[in-house]
Amino acid sequence: MKNLLKVLLLALFAVVVFMPMNRISQLAYWSLFVLMFCILYLYYRTSYWVGEGDIASLLDSKVRYSVFCGKVPPMASEDLVRGRLVVTDTDVVLYQRYRRKGSPERAKEVWSIPIERIEKFSIGRVVGLRDGLILSLTDGDEARFTIFSMKKRKKAFTEALGWEHDEQ
Repeated sequence: MKNLLKVLLLALFAVVVFMPMNRISQLAYWSLFVLMFCILYLYYRTSYWVGEGDIASLLDSKVRYSVFCGKVPPMASEDLVRGRLVVTDTDVVLYQRYRRKGSPERAKEVWSIPIERIEKFSIGRVVGLRDGLILSLTDGDEARFTIFSMKKRKKAFTEALGWEHDEQ
């Protein structure tokens, strides 16, 4: 599926770039852009999106909070690890999209930390111009996640950790 979407995206890009605009109608030409963005969205969903249903079979405890995010890697040259950040009763876990033929699982755990190892959290710039969540850990390390509109989700995240609102 991903390979088909890549080929379609490349073909549409070539048509848009190399076909003169006066060869086809304006409506058809600009519709190609809309189609290209739709295919790009489908490619993103099939490559990175992890839904709550994808991780339901992997969890032993109840999900207290869940959000799609990107974990900022320690090296700036690496790409974000996109997936679903989940807060359970005892841990904060990041699941990434995972597909293998014959395997019923659609996600795998790529990062985990017990809640008691989180000293505090803050919301702000995590990488470049992206805002998100910064977890300060008891050993002095930090874990950074890009999360869209995290300021609005601060109260829900605090409650999911089992902390008082005044603590932050």
